[in-house]
Amino acid sequence: MNTPTVSAVPAGGRKINKVEEIKLAKDGLDVWDDIFRYARAEVTEPLESLLSAKDLETYRRTVPHCDAPEVIRSASRRAKITEEDFVRLRWFGIYQQLPNLCHFMLRIRIPNGFLNVDQLEAVATIVEKYASGFADITTRQCFQLHYLTLEALTEILPHLEKVGLVSKFACGDTPRNVVGCPLAGCLAAEIIDASPAAAAVNQMFLDGNKEFSNFPRKFKSAVAGCHLHCHQPQINDIGVFGVRRVHPVSGHEERGFGICVGGGLSSQPYIGQGLRAFVQEAQLPAVARGVAHIFRDHGYREKRTRARLKYLVADWGWQKFRDYLEADIGFKLEHDDNIAAPEYAPHTDHLGSGPQKQPGLSYIGVPIERGRITAEQLRAAAQIARSFAGVDKARIALSNKQNLLFVNIPTGRVEEMCKALDGVGLTPHAPLWRGNLVSCTGTQFCNLAIVETKARAGRILKYLEENVEIDTPIMVSVTGCPNSCAQYQVADIGLMGVVCNFRGQRGTEAFQVMLGGTLGADAAFAKVALKKVPADLVHKSIAQIVQAYKANRTDEDETFRQFVLRNTPEQLAQWLNIPEMAEVN
Repeated sequence: MNTPTVSAVPAGGRKINKVEEIKLAKDGLDVWDDIFRYARAEVTEPLESLLSAKDLETYRRTVPHCDAPEVIRSASRRAKITEEDFVRLRWFGIYQQLPNLCHFMLRIRIPNGFLNVDQLEAVATIVEKYASGFADITTRQCFQLHYLTLEALTEILPHLEKVGLVSKFACGDTPRNVVGCPLAGCLAAEIIDASPAAAAVNQMFLDGNKEFSNFPRKFKSAVAGCHLHCHQPQINDIGVFGVRRVHPVSGHEERGFGICVGGGLSSQPYIGQGLRAFVQEAQLPAVARGVAHIFRDHGYREKRTRARLKYLVADWGWQKFRDYLEADIGFKLEHDDNIAAPEYAPHTDHLGSGPQKQPGLSYIGVPIERGRITAEQLRAAAQIARSFAGVDKARIALSNKQNLLFVNIPTGRVEEMCKALDGVGLTPHAPLWRGNLVSCTGTQFCNLAIVETKARAGRILKYLEENVEIDTPIMVSVTGCPNSCAQYQVADIGLMGVVCNFRGQRGTEAFQVMLGGTLGADAAFAKVALKKVPADLVHKSIAQIVQAYKANRTDEDETFRQFVLRNTPEQLAQWLNIPEMAEVN
């Protein structure tokens, strides 16, 4: 094994950032015992002595059940956590939750989005008991739970481990959840089943512990062989995608993988660069480890804003990066200039129902409104999956469009199961909008958000479902800030939270509207169409541009992106504009 050689001190003795100093003092993994220590800390001080008058007023105004003894205890114990340990808690998926006074968010790592029924039922129990009755599905196939106290965390984490789930490396400067196709191993049209490779890469990272616990920033991996490349490999630090080719010597068809590196979104998005190599499945763990080593040992550590792998790859180029990779893994990759990017990556999720490659079995994909699901629905989903697929075959998967999928359903019982899902509010037959609108956490919980998103996304969705029927998927992203957790740059219609002056009110919540993002061989980020649309009006703008698309597309096969490219920015802005926006300044 290549042991860690990283130093957080840049060459030449240049100054390092605050987080690097924190990691040098104590590794993030070493905070585990402190979680339980803080939760057991003696509660002696009244809140009045721990919080400023302003924070105390905010606490009483915004914290649910603020007078409950367990919430008061959590606020008291939270006040004892050091600034440095607040950073380290992220290594186990724990973040402070607004208003940063007593509650925490926990992200649960779900590799490839795969869950068995016992795991889903465990999450349902935790959500019901500790997390105010709901969970959010993320765009990286994880669950996020909110309103957790410190004491609750010490009960939740062991509970998760008992069913094979962890929050380790779910956040922080670590290898994040390995995402993949939710139908891997089942989809009849997939290029290659990458689920064993995705599982191997995920386990390698988790077992590596301190080999991978000190990256310059987060490290995102995507591994799948889906023919639609639904796992979005080009916006990950390492993206592994399925390829089929004719062998240059034997002339026989063979299937394997391509690799792209250095992708990522946030406020400075980059499309990953292809390494132009044909990679065998058995080579993938070594390749993923090598890419991680390069990031760990050569990534930039001076400024947090330039510490992602995408900046190193942009500076080096794919050839230099591949040279370093081959030196690390100890073998040459098989060169193939035809493997630079996935050929086709439409905005779609595996919704509805369809046949699996296994005879007699089918899958069912269910859109989850805004990615938010209740404890009752989680438990019902597990019970329905067990009832129709059987204990041994039942599998549920989360998608990066924040939806839910069931596999291994006897084909003859699909209609019956759909009716059962309808009965618990998990209808597979919802309008197309529902499965293609994603949203981040927003100001309800997130410290970085500029605007509220979850409730707003619900209002946008309701308006679109009632007023604009579509016959092809159009992806809408509702994102609360430039960091792009909901991936607004690669959406058909991307909304990024901003503020504006509207009708004499300063600081009015608004969105920048971007159009035409896409991935695949012709990957490109969405372009700004309007800089500021008040949040209360944005649903009307979206409806107008979609109605214009329906009325003016060249034929039924023209995609929304093709429509955007075919029209001028001025024309697109005109379609987005509504009379009330004259009052924006």
